Amino acid sequence: MKSPVFHFACEILTDAPFEAIAARLAHLDPPADFRCLRAFRDWQSLEREDGRLVLRWVRIWSGAEESGTIRISPDPKGAHLRLEGRLKGWSGFLLLGLLRWKTDGLLDRFVEEL
Repeated sequence: MKSPVFHFACEILTDAPFEAIAARLAHLDPPADFRCLRAFRDWQSLEREDGRLVLRWVRIWSGAEESGTIRISPDPKGAHLRLEGRLKGWSGFLLLGLLRWKTDGLLDRFVEEL
């Protein structure tokens, strides 16, 4: 029997310069040094992909696999941030609300900490 998969995404365009965000993230290891990102432990190293910065997390949580990415792309007005997440597993029915609570406004809080 297949496991259910839940997806979510949100994005924001900010006037924060992409170079400033890149410099700040380059000096943090792990990215969880940002207060708003601490809820997602198990961050992987910062990646550069096609001129973008990519932050990824993956963890097994109460029998469900939680994973996601934050992509930061340059934009003429500043930087474009996109959060994508996925929760896979039967316990996802119970955990989806908690995951959405943790991610609701995450990008706004991330920009505030810059």
